[in-house]
Amino acid sequence: MKRILLTLTLSLLFVMANGQTREQLIEQAKTYADSGDNVNAEKVTKQLIDLDSKYGGNYIYWSNLGTFQRKSGKQKEALDSYNKSIKLNDKFAISYTNRAKLYADSKETEKAVKDYNAALTIEPFNQTALLDLGMMYVKQGDFVTARTFFEKLLSKYPDDYGAASNLANIKKRQGEFSEALVDFSKLIANHPIEVILYNNRADLYLKLREYDNAIKDIDKALEINPDYLVAIITKGEIYYDKGDYGNACKYFNLGISKGFQKERIATYLAKCK
Repeated sequence: MKRILLTLTLSLLFVMANGQTREQLIEQAKTYADSGDNVNAEKVTKQLIDLDSKYGGNYIYWSNLGTFQRKSGKQKEALDSYNKSIKLNDKFAISYTNRAKLYADSKETEKAVKDYNAALTIEPFNQTALLDLGMMYVKQGDFVTARTFFEKLLSKYPDDYGAASNLANIKKRQGEFSEALVDFSKLIANHPIEVILYNNRADLYLKLREYDNAIKDIDKALEINPDYLVAIITKGEIYYDKGDYGNACKYFNLGISKGFQKERIATYLAKCK
């Protein structure tokens, strides 16, 4: 979900000295943001703010400014901008989710959670807050709590890819293999070139010891991206589980040659000469 809001319904256009209207500046900022040019997006957004310091929609621009600054590594400036946005309008959920992202990046987890929850108080089904909170709990290993956020998000937005794919992985981890298989198959039908989905379903088939299906999926993943290291290692794991250590080691060594850390598969490598 995009965290940057760059469009407004305007009843009046303000003209700057150089002849640019607010709408033109908004379009410029959007163009820079879409191209990843956060430096120029920041400059134009500052122009928008300076155009009329009392303009009622400036809280949006302050929030956008914070995001451009955050992406440019200006963490202190970004925090000041988000704080300004919230001071101007404490009911704008995007400012809280944007500031939460800043706190999460800075490892200030408690502050991030507080801001995400503030956004959910304003918008109970805010997609960014629900997804990011779920991911935070996944990283902490609290899959039970993470699942509640993904399930809530999917109850409102059933096609949310991030929530659906993460929930499928949680189901796989919790041993709900049949449900996870249904979820992965649906995701692949809707996203047929997402290499990670084929790898994850292959890993599920491996757990079910359906080796032919596992190989079929992992080969599809490597067809899409021959250099996808995780899939290369997964293919080695499939052969290893079958007892075919020759082919297993072939793929383990291939993965290592392409940059996979051998320490992560040290147990498997014991079978390799």
